[in-house]
Amino acid sequence: MKGTIRSIRVAGLLLGVTALLASSHTVRAQEDLRYNFSLPFEAQWQGRTLPAGRYYFSAQGVPSSTSGILIIRDAEGHTMTAALPVAVETGGQLSAQSELTIVKRNGKMYVQSVHLGPSGTTHKYSVPNPKKANRELEASEQVISVQAAGIAQ
Repeated sequence: MKGTIRSIRVAGLLLGVTALLASSHTVRAQEDLRYNFSLPFEAQWQGRTLPAGRYYFSAQGVPSSTSGILIIRDAEGHTMTAALPVAVETGGQLSAQSELTIVKRNGKMYVQSVHLGPSGTTHKYSVPNPKKANRELEASEQVISVQAAGIAQ
């Protein structure tokens, strides 16, 4: 009798693990979407200077992870920075369009946020406050389109 109960428990555990792995594979395929973008100018992101050029990241762990860390790589695959947001907003409207919002502060361009349309999440990053003399001159922001390019490898 004890052997039968133990076998049922083991079978139930294996079935549960199999179901979990199958469902997480579907979610992971959605989360590992690769995003490409081009910076037309030098920009600061998490204390690192990214020169003008092409970059990509994969949204691994997004949106299931509240940390929202994005590993930014250049076109050759070299890691440029790990972007840890100060806030991740979830539950936004789902769309096909993703974008970077960049602001000018004290003479430099900074990545302020990344919106990932397919997951409805927005990652917000720390940017310096503008100096009082520059507030009106540097009030504009620029939006750069981010393209989803398929499943990340």
